[in-house]
Amino acid sequence: MRISLLIFSLCSTVSFAQSTSPTASSLDDTLQLNEVVVRGYATNRRLLETPASIGLLTRRDLNQRFGTPTLVPALNTLPGVRADERSPGSYRLAIRGSAIRSPFGVRNVKAYWNELPLTDAGGNTPLNALDVRALGRIEVIKGPSGSLYGAGTGGTILFSGLSVPANQTNVEVSGLAGSYGLLGNGVAVQTGKNNSAIAINYNHLRSDGYRDQSALVRDNVSLIGSFGVTEKRTISVLGLYSDLHYQTPGGLTEAQYQADPRASRPATRTLPGSAEQQAGIYQKLGYLGLSHEYRWNDRIQNTTVLYGSTTDFANPFITNYEKRADQGIGGRTITQIRLPNGPLPTTFTVGAELLRNFTVDRNFGNRRGVADTIQTDEELTARQSTLFVQAETQLPAHFRLTAGLSRNDVRYGFQRFPTRALNAQPAQILTRNFTPVWLPRVALLRTFGQNVSGFASISTGYSAPSSQEIRPSAGGFNNTLNPERGTNYEVGLRGSALRSRLRFDITAYQFQLRETIVRRSDAAGAEFFVNAGRTNQRGLEAQLSYDLLSPSSLSAQPSLVSLLRFWNSLTLTNYRFRDYQQGTADLSNKRLPGVAPATYVTGLDAETRVGLYAHVTYQFLNPFPLNDANTIQSAPIQLLQATLGFRRSLGKHWLLDLYASGDNLLNRTYSLGYDLNALGNRYYNAAPLRNGIAGARVSVKW
Repeated sequence: MRISLLIFSLCSTVSFAQSTSPTASSLDDTLQLNEVVVRGYATNRRLLETPASIGLLTRRDLNQRFGTPTLVPALNTLPGVRADERSPGSYRLAIRGSAIRSPFGVRNVKAYWNELPLTDAGGNTPLNALDVRALGRIEVIKGPSGSLYGAGTGGTILFSGLSVPANQTNVEVSGLAGSYGLLGNGVAVQTGKNNSAIAINYNHLRSDGYRDQSALVRDNVSLIGSFGVTEKRTISVLGLYSDLHYQTPGGLTEAQYQADPRASRPATRTLPGSAEQQAGIYQKLGYLGLSHEYRWNDRIQNTTVLYGSTTDFANPFITNYEKRADQGIGGRTITQIRLPNGPLPTTFTVGAELLRNFTVDRNFGNRRGVADTIQTDEELTARQSTLFVQAETQLPAHFRLTAGLSRNDVRYGFQRFPTRALNAQPAQILTRNFTPVWLPRVALLRTFGQNVSGFASISTGYSAPSSQEIRPSAGGFNNTLNPERGTNYEVGLRGSALRSRLRFDITAYQFQLRETIVRRSDAAGAEFFVNAGRTNQRGLEAQLSYDLLSPSSLSAQPSLVSLLRFWNSLTLTNYRFRDYQQGTADLSNKRLPGVAPATYVTGLDAETRVGLYAHVTYQFLNPFPLNDANTIQSAPIQLLQATLGFRRSLGKHWLLDLYASGDNLLNRTYSLGYDLNALGNRYYNAAPLRNGIAGARVSVKW
């Protein structure tokens, strides 16, 4: 879903049960850059032939490099991507700086699971309902991708589950334990027979938390099935259920953060503290999606998906207690027509997406974690529709042209009901229908031989306010908030050299955004949102990896080491406001808060044929502003993580994987997610000091 540079992650996902040697089993087989196939923009082509910046995470990146069972550390290895976890389970995701709109949750990012939309009609993505242990692959398209994926200026994420081996059954049992009361276990069953494949995953995780009032309990169940009904027809199913509860300790001022970073937000003269009010999130989410793929012939195929979702949400906060029930329904259809034999071979992609959500939202008083007198009773309806078409044409002289266009329509309906019989006012009925917009994208790519390509693209972005921005926690219906609009200019170069041992991916872009949406908070800490004029966002993203041992030499003369890779990820940004007036203060040319001017991530991956493996990751972030006025700066972040493990096949059927992982090995006090523009200067959410995890996986196949 976003555009990025590739480094170490130039691998493809294969079954966990497959082995690269008789004694050890690797999570992935390393492929050369010109072999990696991506699904972004429906190309299903080699990354080298895809005119977009796409970051790729495989199962090795998601489930081996880091012991912590969350998406956060793996996503943070990709340039241009920043994932936060302000308290365990509370995720934020910024693609090219989009976290400016997200006090919590994932917004301004579209997410799909094999064409099934995970982002609802209100623009919210329940990232914390997914368990990283059930994922096999993630593609991140950076920047506006509305020509095919609809409204959004941040990017798009494409998820895939674990690969299921053909004609084989695999059962894996796992367990882990770590610092601060961390405990987890899981069971995964995969079976493939004839033309069907089924994967069932259950994962449990609990933690006491590093800070006061930061405990977490999470249970996830997923069911993925694919059935070849006929030679031309395939039906797939995705079922997800997540039961999540995490406590929210709240932000601290700098003085409180330095005095005791483990403390929760304390009480003031006018407001109670987080622990006293039992602040936290209770979220139960169910999702069921069906996919139908039909191939008329080798040139025409269609995929149509339908889904339904339900969410039961409760949030005891310092000043109120919110209870929300949400039902979502939607679908997407996409048809590809390939014309390979003309003078200009072309592939056409046409389709549509329709999403709808109905939300009942009630606010109560909060009496020490118990809902008290009702304060507001509201209903919100969100609708989002997208029509899209794309043409991809092979031109002479090794050029490839991609042109896409979509029409996006977002509508909200709001109704507030009286909560008191005495002097009750009639129900308020409000609507906000944004003018439909057309979003074009044009990209041109040229390959230079078999190992190098360059591309240039111009794309437009449009992001209507999400349902949590139209109806924020401060209450009411914000019918004055305008959508963001922007244009993105981008050039990129990727390729490999030295017999594919050296791989590089470099992208430079300029994104000009209008009506930028930023967060504000009132005296009680509840957020609301305003438009902040224009922003100019310039960036450079680069990934570089080098295999110290070449695959060819390894195959010719087998050695103890099967993989030894050094990789680097660099993000440079210059994001600034333009024409931004805040009261009497002119904030034009100030940096956007929450976006580091420089982020550098580097690491070393090693695997041996006897089963030992090791991963070391170092991350550095420059100081960055925490508010629009740039009067408060973060401290620099230095984070060292390492994992050491042993994986070995025991006979033909069994596989054992033991590992130990250390996080924040430099023992630095830092904040893994700041509260931007926080009232009262409560910006800080301390992450754990030096901590460790140990775990084991045992699998059997037959």
